[in-house]
Amino acid sequence: MTLPKGHLTSLLACMPEGIGDLTFGTDSFLEVAQSVLSNTVSRRGSQLPELPAFTMCFVGHNPPAYLHLGGSIAWNFTINGAEGRVAAGELPESECDYRIEGDHSLMSNYARVLHQGVNPAIRQHATNRLERIGRWEIGGKLPDSSILISLLHEFHDQLASRVMPRFTFMTPEWVSSARHVLTSRANSEKYRDLLTSVSFTFSEEFTNTPRYAFPDGSHGGFWVNVVNGAVTVGAGPLPEELGPADMLTKGNYIPVVPVGRTVNVALTDQDKSAQRDYSRAAFAARADGVLPVNQSSPSGGSPMSPELGKIFVPLHDELSKRTSSELPSDFDDGIEERWRTPQSFDRDPSFDKTWLRYEQYDIYGDEL
Repeated sequence: MTLPKGHLTSLLACMPEGIGDLTFGTDSFLEVAQSVLSNTVSRRGSQLPELPAFTMCFVGHNPPAYLHLGGSIAWNFTINGAEGRVAAGELPESECDYRIEGDHSLMSNYARVLHQGVNPAIRQHATNRLERIGRWEIGGKLPDSSILISLLHEFHDQLASRVMPRFTFMTPEWVSSARHVLTSRANSEKYRDLLTSVSFTFSEEFTNTPRYAFPDGSHGGFWVNVVNGAVTVGAGPLPEELGPADMLTKGNYIPVVPVGRTVNVALTDQDKSAQRDYSRAAFAARADGVLPVNQSSPSGGSPMSPELGKIFVPLHDELSKRTSSELPSDFDDGIEERWRTPQSFDRDPSFDKTWLRYEQYDIYGDEL
């Protein structure tokens, strides 16, 4: 399969540029959805009043923990004549024509897959992937009207660029979000002149990756290479020809996940306390003195400059908002006991892992 230049997987190839700014189903998302739907319906003019009303509902389980929304989030919309209405809340099947229920992370990614302007075969490959790595419940049927189907696709595509994708921690797709944040800031008018004399190499690498996300056993992580202000961001371990890194974090993937996806600005005092307790226990040295995570300066050079530090400032929280909610222990009963317990700051107690159904398959396969 041939992908557009610069896209690692079919899923990324079907998504709009950028990384979105709205969490699927939240109030801010619904406000934008209402505006988009109203404008889309308005453009259809006199065709719509002749068509039957249509109502659709979305129920996303396991929304981001930092939003404190509980176990699910739902929204719906209705097109009735020349009027379009968006509302929060779940509707029973008896009150909607079409209803989709699934894991919030997967629904977020589905919401970014475009209908128009992409190769249909690549889009089918991407949607097939999303369908087989989660449990979906679909009720009702889509309208028979080609006019309504076209309107629904337009509505979907107009919203797609605003939705935040939620990818598995430290996978190449997750790194695509890191790449966008860092390169956008580095190339912005505000910061680009600060980096012209900066050269630095940063690397985070994590071993013992879970097979559901790294089926070939490859290490997770990402690296950033800055040469006189030009920023390159890659996935996985730092290539040998770019080493040694000036700043290297290397460790066990599994204990890092809960801390790696916290949105620090949204933590409550209780969350902060729980995070401190977890970090002390999770990152403590084993009896043989080995640390789960090590930080070092292999190059022996100087630390990251304040100028480059400004580029990195929002990275942690921006990536955490775009990280999916599963834990390796959701799929592997052999995970060490101390990494198996979900953390209160990381997962809502009502998290329902039955909506996850990761199969053991090669995520990339024929997509490269």
